[in-house]
Amino acid sequence: MKFIILLSFLLTSLSYAKEEISKLQTTGIFSKNEKGVFVFTDGEDEKKYYAFNKGTKDKVGGLIDQKVKINAKVKKQDGAKITLLTYIVSVKPVE
Repeated sequence: MKFIILLSFLLTSLSYAKEEISKLQTTGIFSKNEKGVFVFTDGEDEKKYYAFNKGTKDKVGGLIDQKVKINAKVKKQDGAKITLLTYIVSVKPVE
């Protein structure tokens, strides 16, 4: 009985933490907003991805306001208004 209660609790908890993790492979431009957050704007559909963590900021480095090709992982949580750029596999300037 305790196992069934624990299992139902875990399943309920997981349903609240739904998030969609996907790959992003495109070209676009990184910029920095007024709060100092790096924002990647997709060159095709103008969708914005926000990079908050230190690892993504380190990989972007001096590529602000330059067109880049990016291979990254993004995360969109249910009900959230923004999409997070969680991990950058590679980012290279486009000539």
